Amino acid sequence: MITKDYKKASNLIHITLDQIYNDLGSVKPIIDKNLINIVDTESPLTLNTLKARFREIFDVAKISSKALDIIMDRVNALGIIYEEELYDFVIWPKTGKFDVNYLRINSDRLIYDIPPVELKNLRDSINKRGEELYREMLKYFNLEVLTEKARNYLEYVEKY
Repeated sequence: MITKDYKKASNLIHITLDQIYNDLGSVKPIIDKNLINIVDTESPLTLNTLKARFREIFDVAKISSKALDIIMDRVNALGIIYEEELYDFVIWPKTGKFDVNYLRINSDRLIYDIPPVELKNLRDSINKRGEELYREMLKYFNLEVLTEKARNYLEYVEKY
């Protein structure tokens, strides 16, 4: 199996929630620049990962639904592609989906924050099924506890 280090978007431009709520017109270009940087650097990525990056940009613990609506409006305006998966949306650049024949490692992503199209590469490298497969996949990320949410997600990935 081919692995690569996860490359996280850098040089993100800090803005505040007050700016997007009160002066959206002037910060749209900054939101767009951040979005393009994140998506082009980190795709495929989950919406949860995108929200984590914007929490860093806004320096907040949680993204409000209003802020998320604004971000998703910009995603649509920029032509960024997203598709619904079992637990989250998977986001692709506006150039479209591409083949993912590797697993990106050394990141702070949770198991269900790794898009199925990427996680299937790990699945295919392990010659096991069911519970044994899930436990081996968790070990790869130094995880020991197979939660119900993780099990459901890995069952989905097994069939992907």
